[in-house]
Amino acid sequence: LIAERLSMTGKIARTIAHEVRNPLTNLTLAFDQLKEEMPADNPDVKLYCEIIERNANRIEQLISEMLSSSKPKELNLELTPITEILEQTLALSIDRINLNQIKLEKNFTRDLPRVLLDREKIKIALLNIIINGLEAMQAGTGVLTVSAEQRNGCVVTVISDNGKGIAAEDIEKLFDPFYTDKPGGMGLGLTSTKNILNSHDAEVEVQSAVGEGTTFSISFKLPE
Repeated sequence: LIAERLSMTGKIARTIAHEVRNPLTNLTLAFDQLKEEMPADNPDVKLYCEIIERNANRIEQLISEMLSSSKPKELNLELTPITEILEQTLALSIDRINLNQIKLEKNFTRDLPRVLLDREKIKIALLNIIINGLEAMQAGTGVLTVSAEQRNGCVVTVISDNGKGIAAEDIEKLFDPFYTDKPGGMGLGLTSTKNILNSHDAEVEVQSAVGEGTTFSISFKLPE
């Protein structure tokens, strides 16, 4: 059902994005022409030009993120140790972990079997989850726990935080396009994550309690 919803919302997002991008391009070109005719030293002109440019760029950014999060992912699969991917992904977020004084706990089972993954795309998917966890925690008291083990014919990666948590009624909306509780957020990061995991035939389960934290469990099937 979630896969069907993502597929449908993806089609809608791509249609809207293309329909919006054409008039936006025309507006931007016309605005560039208009700017050349206006006095550059007028403070009001400068202010309103900046407002128009800033909002046009934001619309363009939103369109790009809509397209990126909704389109089917073409995969470059290779047999890969999941612990290697996790280490590389954590390295990408280590500055944020250190700046926010987050305690990082790793628990990786040794000699796990490799799984068929697209390295770069899985890093994007995992990084989105990790960043969401980091942003949900208080500086100085946050604990991010990352583990990997073999379970029921799968390699299972678990990412947990002790942050603000998610209300039960919001968990099922977590991967919906444009759902976010962050001011100024677009709500497309976890939609992209779900799309990538779906393309890998990986399952993701989310458990959370308000005020206690959130746990993402991702199961990658072992190649036959």
